[in-house]
Amino acid sequence: MVTIISQVRTGDKSTLITYSSSLGDPVFYIYVDGNLAAQTTQPEYTIAVNPGETVVVEILDDAATQPMQIFPGKVRLGWFFVEDTDYYRIDEYIEDEWVERRKMPENNGYMEFESRFLEDGQDHQFRIVPVGVNGNEGTGKEFSVLTVRTPDTPDVDYTYSNVTNKITIEDAS
Repeated sequence: MVTIISQVRTGDKSTLITYSSSLGDPVFYIYVDGNLAAQTTQPEYTIAVNPGETVVVEILDDAATQPMQIFPGKVRLGWFFVEDTDYYRIDEYIEDEWVERRKMPENNGYMEFESRFLEDGQDHQFRIVPVGVNGNEGTGKEFSVLTVRTPDTPDVDYTYSNVTNKITIEDAS
């Protein structure tokens, strides 16, 4: 079993995590957002996290144990830059109004926006509005995303038939 001893911010983008194990000479498997980031015998790990970014870190000391299934907490939108566009304005719909999140100038043809960490179990709306070199706004494209990182446990009934030797699963709600 791994015990987290401390988490200390060591810079604008870095945090030092120290930990221990109940095993003799453990090998630690460090997962960031569900992906193996490091395998080490050292009882510490420095993780880089950008301001405003949230990550899930899991440290295991048993190679046979699988990490948690991580569901993203952000939305990533991508599109190709269109000629005669000065920039794109990305808006998020919050409390009955569109809030500007970012203005993005041309970026070698491919544009990508990553949202803030979104609240779980809610619909989130985003809009990408092209703004021309003449300052005129084009028609925005809207996106609606339901964020579900921790799905609800299904409410089901199981019935086994001795006649057919089959299990029937039905919605219990």
